[in-house]
Amino acid sequence: MKLRNIILAILSASFCLQAQAITLDEAKAAYSRGDYAEAALALKDAAEKEPRNARLNLMAGVALMRSSRPAEAESFLRKAGAEGRPYLAELAFNEYRFQDCLDILDEHREQAAKSRRGKKRNAEPEPEDEQSAALREKAEMGLSMLDRVEKIAIIDSINVDADEFFKVYRLAQAAGRILSPSSLPSEFKSADNTTVYATENSDHLIWARPDKDENYRLVESSLLADGTWETPVPLGDNLAMGGDSNYPFLMSDGMTLYYASDGEGSLGGLDIFISRRDGTSFLQPTNLGFPYNSPANDYLLAIDEVTGAGWWATDRNAIPGKVTVYVFVPQELRINYPVDDPELAHRARVTSIAATQEKGKDYSAIRNAIASVDSRPQKPRTSFNFGLPGGRVVHTFADFHNPESQALMNRYLTGCRELADTKARLARMRASYGKGDTSLSADILDTEREITDIRARMADIANQIAKAEQ
Repeated sequence: MKLRNIILAILSASFCLQAQAITLDEAKAAYSRGDYAEAALALKDAAEKEPRNARLNLMAGVALMRSSRPAEAESFLRKAGAEGRPYLAELAFNEYRFQDCLDILDEHREQAAKSRRGKKRNAEPEPEDEQSAALREKAEMGLSMLDRVEKIAIIDSINVDADEFFKVYRLAQAAGRILSPSSLPSEFKSADNTTVYATENSDHLIWARPDKDENYRLVESSLLADGTWETPVPLGDNLAMGGDSNYPFLMSDGMTLYYASDGEGSLGGLDIFISRRDGTSFLQPTNLGFPYNSPANDYLLAIDEVTGAGWWATDRNAIPGKVTVYVFVPQELRINYPVDDPELAHRARVTSIAATQEKGKDYSAIRNAIASVDSRPQKPRTSFNFGLPGGRVVHTFADFHNPESQALMNRYLTGCRELADTKARLARMRASYGKGDTSLSADILDTEREITDIRARMADIANQIAKAEQ
């Protein structure tokens, strides 16, 4: 036996001995506290010795299921009788067996109705309990979502600590930055668990903060010309859909927003949604569906048009304290798998990332583009540096001697933002041109001339500021 196998066998035996060291009463107490992993093995052993004890089988099945051991849980839940059926339905739901989930719920409702009729003639049918009704709604949603599983190539997956998962996202500067809430100005409040999206030049921020009812809502703020931040403005209550909204990412077009919500329209906990800005507000969001979403939590989808890579995080793989970050190749137009694909559920679950990739296709260019990115976070700018003749440098509007200079500086800073946005647009076009879209050649030349004109205007404004300060 190889040394690695010997070590694994020793560790496994050690774990089993530790788990079995607790008594059945201690296991039941742990179960009552919700410490299912601690209780699972002791309850399993006890239930195996009493296969007709429905209550013990129920506890063993639930503990195993909650400890991410669904394959072991099913047989115990089946022995638990009527009380086990709702958990069997939940088990089927978590495994993307949505029709099985609905069938089990139907059976449970039918058996409950028969039991009531047996006890009382002409008994009125009772409504389905709230938990089963909610699960039924989710299962119907999941069944519908299986009809549109998007065909994407996933080129990598990374298991990382849940607390700092966003640090592995490597985005080109033109795509913006994903930052910790600690990067926010000190006067801004944020949610306990959120990330901050900052634009390329760090003058616009989007993040989640609690409202008066402690629900998470997305807000945004822009850096003003005098170096202060505007009061945060909500992006719109419709984004939350009755739940929390969190983990925003704004595309470089300034209009397309990806974010996570656990409100209505969510299959699991957090699902990834897309919305688009219409004037000053965002339109009704749309669930991105499979494979991005799952019965677990899925969040923070980001697309980098420069590297050609997309990213999203999920805890569907149930690794304690960890999340999985998938790196994928976004499509310009959505293409779904055929609805009669026998592997549809596996594709929705991302059972294998290799199965998502096109045979023989080389993804090294995208991997190399990601590897070349400098992903170090940049702090938002709170002042400016403007050089004047004689070596004098001004950092704030208060540093100017002439009020006219302040008005000119506003125009200069606007030009800075316009230049940054235009350069980012040029970078995206050049990237698309490099991938074969030669129709952009005229637009690239026009944008290069536009950059030259912006720089000329900024140089003229800079000269006017220098004269005003003399």
